[in-house]
Amino acid sequence: MGALLRRKTAMILALAFSLAATLVALAFDEGLREKLGTTYWVLGLAIIGSILLVLAGYVWDRTLMERLREIKRTAGEQAQAAAKTSADDSASVDFDDDFPQEQDEIIGLARQIERMAQSLQKVEASYRGIVEDQVDLICRYRADGTLTFVNAAYAQFYGKPRSALRGHRFPLIDLGYPKRDFQGNLPDKASFEVDLEGAEGESSYLWTHRAIKSRDGQVLEFQAVGHDIGARKAAEAALVQAKEAAESADRAKSEFLAVVSHEIRTPINAVIGFSKLLRESPLSADQLEYVTNVHSAGVTLETLIADILDVSRLEAGQIEVKQTPFALRDCMQEIENHFSPSARDAGIAFTLKTDPSVPVIVNGDQARLRQVLMNVVGNAFKFTERGAITVAVTCARGENVPHSDLRHLRLFFAVTDTGIGIPAGRVKDLFKPFSQLDSSSTRRRGGTGLGLVISKRLCELMGGAISVDSTPGEGSTFRFSFALTYQRGDSRPPLPTSDTSPSFTPSTSSA
Repeated sequence: MGALLRRKTAMILALAFSLAATLVALAFDEGLREKLGTTYWVLGLAIIGSILLVLAGYVWDRTLMERLREIKRTAGEQAQAAAKTSADDSASVDFDDDFPQEQDEIIGLARQIERMAQSLQKVEASYRGIVEDQVDLICRYRADGTLTFVNAAYAQFYGKPRSALRGHRFPLIDLGYPKRDFQGNLPDKASFEVDLEGAEGESSYLWTHRAIKSRDGQVLEFQAVGHDIGARKAAEAALVQAKEAAESADRAKSEFLAVVSHEIRTPINAVIGFSKLLRESPLSADQLEYVTNVHSAGVTLETLIADILDVSRLEAGQIEVKQTPFALRDCMQEIENHFSPSARDAGIAFTLKTDPSVPVIVNGDQARLRQVLMNVVGNAFKFTERGAITVAVTCARGENVPHSDLRHLRLFFAVTDTGIGIPAGRVKDLFKPFSQLDSSSTRRRGGTGLGLVISKRLCELMGGAISVDSTPGEGSTFRFSFALTYQRGDSRPPLPTSDTSPSFTPSTSSA
């Protein structure tokens, strides 16, 4: 308590004590009571009233001082909080140390409120500077949509002075933004996109809406910030247009390749057929060599056209996977019959191994599975000059197919060779169109570079994948898989095993 307040208390208590002493003296002086008569009682009541008035004034003064201190403390806290949010550090004022030393509580409180007002003015100036420098549209409005504040960008967008905008409704409220709840209240937070037409034209804006609340959680008003996303949306539309144009061009290219490949096949088939007939007719040695070269070139060209046609059809999504039952070991036997002569001529050991757990009859696209095998095994023969090539088949049986007597099956193939191998830096290019391990003009091994691309896409089309592990100079292993189905209870016996031919592992009846 300050010295001034203590002096006031002492004076008030002394005055009250003096009046009380006077009242007691009057009460015990009978002579004075008889002398004054009725005036005695009036004087007594006046003294009692004065005592009560002095005490009431003292209580009122103490209560007022406590209220002033509470106001001062609250004002100081608010000023400090406002000063912390100000960009100007000088706006921060320490109130706790200055004002208890003031000689008068009211004067101290007045000075404190004055300093707080100055601080709030600085904070408001800083806030307005930040808001006015924004290119976004910023406004504040009440729950009924009446605008209370708009920044310069907002006024410029609508081409009107602020005075003409304040007090009017926020246009988005009439458009139904932000969406109210079932009780008609605006949400605390929301974001939405709206196309608006202003003084300079139409554009798209992304709005962020939020409630401005007091310390006790009461909603005071709402603020909305609109960010111009017209340029971004135009760029996105341009990208979509460019993507559609590129896809259209790609489809046109694929269709062109498919048509051209199909049209070229007819004369190529004629060239191959007639060259085959010529080879069987009486010819001289030179003529036979020429016809053989023509036939070989025709077959090579036919293979190239078939690969290009497959790639174009895969890109256009025109290849459908069939689901028909077939004997997997018959397919493996065809691979054996096709490559065995080449293996014997090159002196390469060619072995096929089928795990006993592989079902005899499976459901899938036999032609596409055989095509992948032909491509991968043919690629192994192309890059293997000596050693061995092994084709191993295993499987993993899955759950039952719903509403069917079939079960899921995944076949795993591994084609291992002892060829030249693939450098680690070139592995990633193997499955790219027209990619060649040796792309020089003097390369020894032919091919279009499409076989592995077609194999990869066919594996993916049939629910599988393909990968390769390779060591230069030691060989490579291509692994690929297919997702098929099989029917339980198939009792067809497996193919027999021969010691002199590429081996097949004997299989028992599949479950």
